[in-house]
Amino acid sequence: MKDWKAIAAGSNLAIPPADLERVAGSLDALEAAFRPLAARIPHSTEPALVYQPEAEAE
Repeated sequence: MKDWKAIAAGSNLAIPPADLERVAGSLDALEAAFRPLAARIPHSTEPALVYQPEAEAE
């Protein structure tokens, strides 16, 4: 699991400690839910790619 608090500190994000606890807990729960799902994706599956070109300047 990722250390979300260390990532926030290393990114110089000014998040109040109480908010950081709440956010890190939510991110931990999401990561725990998605890891088993991601592990079941076969290695032969192509990743989805979305490309949205920017409009040309006139």
